Amino acid sequence: MSETTSNAFVMTSAEVRHLLDVAHDGGYAYPAINVSNLDTAIAAMQGLEQANSAGFVQVSIGAAKQASPSGDPVDGSIIIGRLMRDLRKLHHVPIMLHTDHCHADYVDTWLKPLLVELKRLRDAGEEKIFDSFMFDGSHDEIHDNAATIRELLPMVQAVDGVLEVEAGGKWGGMEDGVADKAVYSTPEDVAVIQRTFTDAGLDEDDYLLAVAFGNAHGTAVIPDLKPELLAEIAEKTGVRNMYVFHGGSGSSDADVRAAVKDGVVKMNVDTDTQYEFTNGIDAFLVAADGKQRSHREGKKFFDPRKWNAAGRKAMAEKVSRVAELLGSAGHADAVSYRSVLDPVVS
Repeated sequence: MSETTSNAFVMTSAEVRHLLDVAHDGGYAYPAINVSNLDTAIAAMQGLEQANSAGFVQVSIGAAKQASPSGDPVDGSIIIGRLMRDLRKLHHVPIMLHTDHCHADYVDTWLKPLLVELKRLRDAGEEKIFDSFMFDGSHDEIHDNAATIRELLPMVQAVDGVLEVEAGGKWGGMEDGVADKAVYSTPEDVAVIQRTFTDAGLDEDDYLLAVAFGNAHGTAVIPDLKPELLAEIAEKTGVRNMYVFHGGSGSSDADVRAAVKDGVVKMNVDTDTQYEFTNGIDAFLVAADGKQRSHREGKKFFDPRKWNAAGRKAMAEKVSRVAELLGSAGHADAVSYRSVLDPVVS
């Protein structure tokens, strides 16, 4: 296989689904790392490369707004998405590009217009940018949630994407407007979402499903995880799910491993990696404190290239450790991955 082919590539939705299926069958999950700029994107991908792990690199609406000079999340998504698309070509592990947590309030101002713009770019011949998209309907009544999924699904399919959704419940933490513990998803709510995809001719391997099993975004609320709920839902609905673990930061290693055992194939990590990036910078500056930091001699300390490099290194190491915890480290054999899907490549 040529060097160009063995490098990371733009993935089809079938290839994304294949990677998820392999993880599910193999009993491991992929890290999903939120990024906000060039340096954090480099760190996320370097961490996956160091661990020899496939994974997701994803952008929230906040990061998308920050990436746009005008604060427009659609423009910002395209800007940072193109940056990530070009970066992953320099790596040898499969990296999936994802838009994270679009609450119902932002569907009409972010996700739908983004999908329209991505379709326009696709029709104009531009290389694909994002591989998957997340709609967070957890704050909606379950049938309203399903109705929005029905609207979004053909738009996602038009850009050859995979859709990630939520099925009832709420995560703990003020980031989601929930001051206390999470509200747990129920098998009944999950069944409604599953039927929405079944009615569209899809099965459980064609989408990602996040359920609330005690998760908490951020670290202000300690998660009260019940990973066994994942297996219970699968048993009661009779459907094997491609579960997503939201709010992985701050969770115990034991709970993470239990959730993966019960079907999680993707775990979102944001707060912990944000902390490692900033802590790496802080440690660099603290180490420099007291040394020669005059205008001339101190450039090696205050030059952003120096402290950004320290942040990237710390964050990359954290991403690698997350991959080890999830069991995905060492499984990113890009050659066999591609050969399974495209036997004619040589």
